[in-house]
Amino acid sequence: MTNNNPTRQTCVWTFQVRPDSEDQFVELLKRHWPTLHDLGLVTDEPPMVLRSAEGPLTYVEIFTWETGGMRPAHDHPDVIDIWEPMKKYVEERTETHNVPGMSFPLFHRVDLGG
Repeated sequence: MTNNNPTRQTCVWTFQVRPDSEDQFVELLKRHWPTLHDLGLVTDEPPMVLRSAEGPLTYVEIFTWETGGMRPAHDHPDVIDIWEPMKKYVEERTETHNVPGMSFPLFHRVDLGG
């Protein structure tokens, strides 16, 4: 079970996308952050989404969870309707992951005073 986040946390979701499933995956990814945002689970700052320029097809989505937003996402049917189908469009690789084909480490912003 996923713990809830006691503070805002920035998540770096990494998806190892199957090359033959990129279009279907992107359609789900387009709905991902807007759904989380509509539910009040993430901050207003839009996500940064990156696609690998070389090597295996990889997408990265970076956004910040609102305090306490993580656990409710795992229980909300609108989110589950996106997360579950995503699993069939990714493939397990040698990278560390939390779900086969996906990893999502959490980070805190660091102010470097500049």
